[in-house]
Amino acid sequence: MDLMPGMAISASGLEAERIRMEVASHNLANTQTTKDVNGGAYQRRQVVFAEKLSESINGSSLNGVEVSDVIRDQRAAIERYQPWHPDSDENGFVKYPDISAIEEMLDIMTATRAYEANLTAMKQSKQMVEQTISRLG
Repeated sequence: MDLMPGMAISASGLEAERIRMEVASHNLANTQTTKDVNGGAYQRRQVVFAEKLSESINGSSLNGVEVSDVIRDQRAAIERYQPWHPDSDENGFVKYPDISAIEEMLDIMTATRAYEANLTAMKQSKQMVEQTISRLG
């Protein structure tokens, strides 16, 4: 009898939500970044979650969640006329990323709540394991 699957599932959720918070924080920090390493405006990143499957004797079984990819948002940059800006093009426009600070803060708050829920579930799983061991031993 495996007593740890609940903790493993919660742990995968904790890791996935941590990455989600990091990505949203990175997006928030770059709302005004006009040039990235490739010379273009920063592009918002998004986390893609997938079910984490593990092989068991009877086939595949759900074993949590994982971040399958971090993709770039394909929204076009916002152009602002700022001919004095060092990153302006020949027409005086500067390209800014299409990032909503409100959207990113909401994503951070949602990820934080999900992280807390996974942590609570992990604590409950741990408590159940401890109770089972104390009753067996």
